[in-house]
Amino acid sequence: MRLIGLLFLGSTVVAGAGRAGAQTRQTQVNGFGHVELTGNREAGATDTYFSLGEHSLFVASSLTSRISFLGEYVIRFNGASATNFLPSIERSLVKFSYSNNHAVIVGKVHTPANYWNDSYHHGRLFFPVIDRPLAFSHLVPLHMLGVQMQGQNLGKARFGYDVVVGNGIASSDASAKGTSPASLVALHVKPHENLRLGVSYYYDHMSKNAYGTHSGHSTAPSRPATGSYAGPLTFQLASASAAWFSERVELLNEFSYNVSGTDSLGAARNVANFVYLGVRLGEHGVPYVFGDVIHVANNDLHVYPLEKRNIGVGYRYDFSPLVNLKAQVERRSERDVHDDHMNSSSTDRHGHLTHAFGLRVQLAYGF
Repeated sequence: MRLIGLLFLGSTVVAGAGRAGAQTRQTQVNGFGHVELTGNREAGATDTYFSLGEHSLFVASSLTSRISFLGEYVIRFNGASATNFLPSIERSLVKFSYSNNHAVIVGKVHTPANYWNDSYHHGRLFFPVIDRPLAFSHLVPLHMLGVQMQGQNLGKARFGYDVVVGNGIASSDASAKGTSPASLVALHVKPHENLRLGVSYYYDHMSKNAYGTHSGHSTAPSRPATGSYAGPLTFQLASASAAWFSERVELLNEFSYNVSGTDSLGAARNVANFVYLGVRLGEHGVPYVFGDVIHVANNDLHVYPLEKRNIGVGYRYDFSPLVNLKAQVERRSERDVHDDHMNSSSTDRHGHLTHAFGLRVQLAYGF
């Protein structure tokens, strides 16, 4: 990674030499990572272990007075590799600010479907809790590769918009099946310095149901090991976000409503909601509570049926803007409905409900 960094910085010097004196280019390279201690108790069994989390290299560069580059490169655990870690390109984009607060962005972006995905990158240092909401593992498409039109802080209400067209859920970063790209429209306002309200709509028609690099990260979709549906599928996602972050109170609610449609089983209607409340005590400490739930219908052939709930309390201690420690106690509930209801349009859910308790401690840092 050090060699890559030196080569990157060297290339920027060479590329800019021909225009020396015409402008000053600024490039910042930052890194973020985390280490966790996890203890789980389920069905009388207890597991306790340390884990090395995602490590993200964040590169931002001003190419001209109007054109900038942003890249995010992550190394994360992957049991399929010889070293148990693999790199990935999470974002790589060029932004052209063509008029006041309006811009055109080309490349791989975080899908601006909600406040969380629009505000946080892969550094856990900035997360208010230890991990992403459940919807990001199953419903929310995290990335798109394409073209984005963006406007920020417009008018007294500080209105913003994002319109994105690009490769969708079943696509990779190199190709896509079919000629119908995914699209997203997101709108938000900031009527107060600490308040942000937003809504979005995402549409993707997949000629062949698949799970590409733009799906959720934390866990694989809950599809069955065999017999996954491979036909055409329409995926629609409506999201609503409300965020209040002041010097004392932190409040975030993320709501997702998904309709996944096939010709065989019709429209599956799925919902997810995450709510977080934190109160800062003094300069460094933030005790918090959160609740997280997701419900995927029995006739869904993309994510497949599931019910998950996660509630918890935690405490975050900010040593500085570059390092914090979070401790979190969780109660997780999950209903496995695959055996009884796979490929069924019934709305009854009789699967086995399991409960687990967890203690997680995370040290997150920037460098």
